[in-house]
Amino acid sequence: MVGAGEALSLILSSVEPLGVERVPAGAALGRVLAEKVLSGRDIPGFDNSAMDGFAVRSADLREASRLKPLKLKVVGTVAAGSSNLPDLQPGEAARTMTGAPICAGADAVIPVEQTRFAGDEVEIFAPVLAGFCVRPSGEDVRRGEVVFEPPRLLRAADIGLLAALGRSTLGVYRRPTVGLVCTGDELVEVDEAPAHGQVVNSSAYALAAAVSEAGGLPIVLRVAPDRPDEIRRRFSEALAFDAVISTGGVSVGDFDHVKTVLDELGMRSLFHGVAQRPGKPLKFGLLGGKPVFGMPGNPTSTLVCFYVYAWPALRRMGGHPRPHLPALSARCEVEIKAGGGLTSFVRVTLRQSGDQWFAGPAGSQGSGLVGSLSRADGLLVAGPEKALLRPGDQAPVLLLAPPGGDGAAAAAFL
Repeated sequence: MVGAGEALSLILSSVEPLGVERVPAGAALGRVLAEKVLSGRDIPGFDNSAMDGFAVRSADLREASRLKPLKLKVVGTVAAGSSNLPDLQPGEAARTMTGAPICAGADAVIPVEQTRFAGDEVEIFAPVLAGFCVRPSGEDVRRGEVVFEPPRLLRAADIGLLAALGRSTLGVYRRPTVGLVCTGDELVEVDEAPAHGQVVNSSAYALAAAVSEAGGLPIVLRVAPDRPDEIRRRFSEALAFDAVISTGGVSVGDFDHVKTVLDELGMRSLFHGVAQRPGKPLKFGLLGGKPVFGMPGNPTSTLVCFYVYAWPALRRMGGHPRPHLPALSARCEVEIKAGGGLTSFVRVTLRQSGDQWFAGPAGSQGSGLVGSLSRADGLLVAGPEKALLRPGDQAPVLLLAPPGGDGAAAAAFL
């Protein structure tokens, strides 16, 4: 048996980013960039107006005021997308819309609010400096500039910038495919009414969703009954993918055949058993060079092990620059019992008061209970030296969801 920290270290040292693939830029949201992106153009590509108004020569407006408006001759109108532009001479202006190019001879835009337009003349009520209300070419991005460096998790604004740069495709790290093997005679599908002694295979749904959350591609295989031949067949199918996660059959019961089957298939076991609660029977190793996670059968143990160990491993395989779950420090609101000799992952909800976070149990901590994990904002980590956390004690919390999910924090700034 290994400690939780050692288990995580062994897992992460066994995986590395997968290969690179090219995808359409429009399909790259949430992917991890695998190439340096240089700009092949200036953005914006031309000087343009930041407001509706009149393009002018700033030198003409030095004496303009409300008491003594300056009159200029309007020689044309320039809309966004215009290419046929007037060449301004002294004493002339061009009506110019937001985003429209600045015509030759002009060096500023006077906002329409500072003018009165009538016929072919405009009255100007204030002077402006050169460059006023002009967005210069290359203000945002310069030709040849390094726009993105790998690895970068691509966000919506990044996709827009890539489109502005004319990048229709780009290289990203491949998303890991994950074969999910659920074992157990007691498992039935979600649309079946479980008979006495049977349970719905909820772990398959939870794991598939969690794999997707982590950026992977889940493939749920048919449930394997508790027979070695069926379990072997299912693992053989799962090895077509980049990683394998199984549930159940890794303990020491008479019907726990997963360990034996994996050994027979030649898996190089790195550990079997972690000094933690829940999820103590976790098994991990490499089979055909691919990571295999033998998760416990209890649904909460399965998901806790996934978030602590498989989540960062899959994120690293997908090239993610920050593979681990985010974390914060919180104070215990109430007394919390811990493992005492085991690392405990306690399902908690979080509450913020000022700049301090407070954590309290999300419900009963039984390893077969999924409701408290569904309600939890995170997993409070109590080290093996902690048998009891008292009110006010500080502890790290791995976040499963953004804290303050009711939106109150964001609303306070609006």
